[in-house]
This record gives sequence, C-alpha cells and structure tokens, in this order.
Amino acid sequence: MSCNKSEIHKTLVSQLEDKIKQAQLDFCLAKESRDSDTKSSAGDKFETGREMMQREMDKLHASIDTYQNQLLKLQTLVGIKSFEIIGVGSLIETNFEKYYISIGLGEITCSSEKVFSISSASPIGELLMGKKLGEYIELCGRKIIIKNIS
Repeated sequence: MSCNKSEIHKTLVSQLEDKIKQAQLDFCLAKESRDSDTKSSAGDKFETGREMMQREMDKLHASIDTYQNQLLKLQTLVGIKSFEIIGVGSLIETNFEKYYISIGLGEITCSSEKVFSISSASPIGELLMGKKLGEYIELCGRKIIIKNIS
C-alpha cells in the first residue's frame, strides 16, 4: 500500500479541522446577520428571518460538535499497529478499493490515491469487521476480496 495509515490519518485530521473552521465562520456570520437584522414594520417577517437564522446557527453548532467528536475518535486511533483481523483502525486493501475503518468521512485522496474513510457501523464496515486476509465479503453483487490489512 503506497498511502499509509499515518498519511491517511493526517489527511482526515486536516479535512476535519477545515470543516470545523468553516462551520465556525458560517456560525459567526449567521449570528452577525441575525443580530444585525432590525425590526421592521413587517414584524412577522422580522421574526421569521430571525428564527431561520437561529435554526441555521443550531444546525451549524450541531455540525461543529459532530466534527469535534470525529476528531476525538481519530485521536484514539493514533499509534494503532497492523491487524490480523479487521477492526477499528484497520487499513484494508481489496480487489476494488481501499478502506480505512475510522470515521465515516467518505472518499479522500491521499498521495493521489483514493481511500474510503468508513465507520465500523456502515454497511461495508459491518461486513468487513472481524474478517481476515484472503477472506471476502459480498456487497451489491460484488465479491470484495481482502488483499491486505494494516
């Protein structure tokens, strides 16, 4: 495997930190917009606008919490060595794709290579958990063979 777990881990941390920064910026902009909105003669319209901004702020706050929790989960995986049996923290190479069982962030690019960051609770994650080198899973009519585990 040309892209190792350490590189994938750094890529995921960087992406999460970027998402947190962007969500925090969006939250501040939404708060500023909500707070600067002045009451007009159309009172109901004013209250509706403020409520919409508040909902957006609540949604952004929840996103920030989710990203921070994912970041904490990634920190628990630092230093996990290779595996004989697939578990959380495993990097798996199959005959189709590479998967890193950690957080469900989806497709990432690491050293110009595609890797899927998946949760152990995802459909494919659940199928892969506990498997060994050379075993396979079947998903959507595809036979996915485990070629390497690290």
